[in-house]
Amino acid sequence: MEPLESLEAQSVTRINRVIWDLTYACPLRCIHCYSESGRRPARMLDRERMRQVAEVIIAIGPERVSFSGGEPLLAPWWDEAASLLREAGIPVTVFASGWVMDQSVADRLSQAVTAVTVSVDGADEQTHDAIRGRTGSYRRAMAALERLSRVKLACTERAEPCFRLGIDYTVTRSGYSNLGSFVATATSRFPGLDYVRFGAVMPVGLGQETGFAADELLSDKELEALVDAEPELSSRASNGIEVSVTDVRSFLPTSPLSVEGEGIAQIEPDGQLRAFACYEAKVGNVLDEPIDVLWGRALAWRASPFVREQTNTIHSLTDWARATRILDRRYGSEADKVRIAHRK
Repeated sequence: MEPLESLEAQSVTRINRVIWDLTYACPLRCIHCYSESGRRPARMLDRERMRQVAEVIIAIGPERVSFSGGEPLLAPWWDEAASLLREAGIPVTVFASGWVMDQSVADRLSQAVTAVTVSVDGADEQTHDAIRGRTGSYRRAMAALERLSRVKLACTERAEPCFRLGIDYTVTRSGYSNLGSFVATATSRFPGLDYVRFGAVMPVGLGQETGFAADELLSDKELEALVDAEPELSSRASNGIEVSVTDVRSFLPTSPLSVEGEGIAQIEPDGQLRAFACYEAKVGNVLDEPIDVLWGRALAWRASPFVREQTNTIHSLTDWARATRILDRRYGSEADKVRIAHRK
C-alpha cells in the first residue's frame, strides 16, 4: 500500500454519523452481504473494550449511531452499549435480521434504542429466504416484527417513549417483484410500524462481485422505475405508515449528493476504522490512536490520486462494482485479501 499524503491532516469534514459493526457473527448468509458476515471471524470486543469504543463515539458527538454487523443483537453487551450512547444524548438505531428476536430482546430494545429496523429483502417467504441464505429467515423476520409492533403499541398505550419501528428492504432483481403487495400486507399486519424503506442493493462486499453484479444489481432503467414507484408504493400503505425509496445513485461518488455520505465513520467490530464505509481499507484502530488522527487519515485516503482515479469514473452501479473490486483488492488487509480470493 502506498503512503498517504497528509496522514495527520485535520479533518474539514465532520463526523456526523457512526456505523458501528458490533460483530461479524450472523446466522444468515445473505447473497449480497456488505460485510460478508457469518463467513469470517466475529472479531467482537469484550465489555471493557466495548466501553472504550463507546467513549470514543461519545467524544465525537455524532448526530446518530447505527448498530450493524453481522447480527448486532448477538453481541452480549449490545444494550449496555446503546444505553451508554443514549445517556450521552446520541440516538441509536439497531439494524436486525429478526432471527434472534425473542420477547425479552424486544422488551429490552424498547428501553435501550431510538429505532429498530428489521431487514426484509423479499416480498414472500421463498424469495426472502433465497436472498438471505437460510430457510426460515422470512418467518423469523415476520415474528420479530409482530413482537416489536406489539411492544411499540403497548408503550404507546401507556404513554411511554419507545423506539421507532421500520422495515429496510434491499431491492435486488430477485426481490424486485410484488413490492406494492408487500407494502399493503406489512403495513396492515404490523400497525406499530413507522416506516418502510426501499433501496437498491449496492455493489459493496459480496455485492461487488462480477456474477452478482450481472445478475442482481439494478440497471439504470430499473433504478429509475424503483424511484418513480415511490408514490404508488406509498398509496398502498395503511395506518399512516411512511413509505420511501432511497435513490442509491445519490451515493455514487460522482453524484453532487454524495457529500451527504462523507461524514459517515464506520467502525469494525474490533475497533478498526474504515477509510470509507463502502470499502475494505482501514486507517487504524480507535482503541490505539486518537479519532481525529484516524479521521484525517481517512480523508487523506479518499483524496489520494489512485482512489480518486477509480471513484471519478463511477457513473453507474456497474462502474461502482468495478471500482470497489479494484479498491478492496488493493487496500484491504491481508486477511481481507485472503477472504476475497476465496469468494466464488
